[in-house]
Amino acid sequence: MRVLVTGAFGRLGQAGLERLLREGHSVIAFDVPNRRNQREARRFEGRVQTVWGDIRSAEDIGPCVEECDAIIHNAAILAPVSEHHPDLAYAVNVGGTKNILDAMKRRDQPPVIVFASSLAVCGPRVPGGPALTGADPTAPSDNYTSNKAECEQLLRESGLPYVIFRIGVSVGVKAAAGDVSPAVFRMLFAIDPATRMEWVYPADVALAQVRAAQTPQAIGKTLMIGGGQGCRLTFDEFYGALFDATGVGRFPPQAYGRGPYYCDWLDTDESQGLLDYQRTTFGAFIAQLRSASRFSRPVVRLFSPLIRWFMLRSSDAWRARKSDA
Repeated sequence: MRVLVTGAFGRLGQAGLERLLREGHSVIAFDVPNRRNQREARRFEGRVQTVWGDIRSAEDIGPCVEECDAIIHNAAILAPVSEHHPDLAYAVNVGGTKNILDAMKRRDQPPVIVFASSLAVCGPRVPGGPALTGADPTAPSDNYTSNKAECEQLLRESGLPYVIFRIGVSVGVKAAAGDVSPAVFRMLFAIDPATRMEWVYPADVALAQVRAAQTPQAIGKTLMIGGGQGCRLTFDEFYGALFDATGVGRFPPQAYGRGPYYCDWLDTDESQGLLDYQRTTFGAFIAQLRSASRFSRPVVRLFSPLIRWFMLRSSDAWRARKSDA
């Protein structure tokens, strides 16, 4: 196939490029020409057709849709940027999707589009109850989830061949050691540690996307994409394992709040049955993370008291406990 990948040089996009190339497909990689993307694109020089453009422009994305047999649509403005810049997020997330659908409608035989949505469209969750399914209604509560829910509705009403993926927590080794901003820590420590989440390896998501584009039985479905039974965790278990592997160490329960979050376990029986994509267990991922951190971990452990002090400054629950003491 000739496959168009939007958001091609993001983490999930790059995993998709690697999978498509490995399976012998021809690839059009579409993304915005910023410094980071241009740096990442060098890895794929000579192997993909790179098209720089703005998905908000029908003139930029339209010709790419004309040339492809399938579309893997990852391009999006994510939270927290979506909450700080709602007009930009809507123009990219919803407007960009409309541009793709309009271009698809001009084709006599439109390509299938595999759309990267999120389990977050189901709204904040409290621990307990059945796993989420593709039949669960959307319950958007912020700009990002509202954008994704609207895109899902556009796809269902389009009359075009589509597959919607509601993707679980997809964190790879690079991302696990990535953003260390106070805003991220503040969000992390606000979550009830008993919140259920289902992790899925980014390369496994990419495999599912490629297979969905080639599986007629998947067309018209909303599929939950997670790692399966062995990847069902609580936030306490997830972050505890990550912090242990990198040398920071686990945080006490008092560091965390009790707020609901956009996570839960997922019913992936249908998606796994159709696409057979679940390859990497959470334990294998932690082993990868420990290996990748083997040189930095002793240094991190040495400075862990300072690192933990810095991180705990962003915990509202911890600061409130200290002020009450």
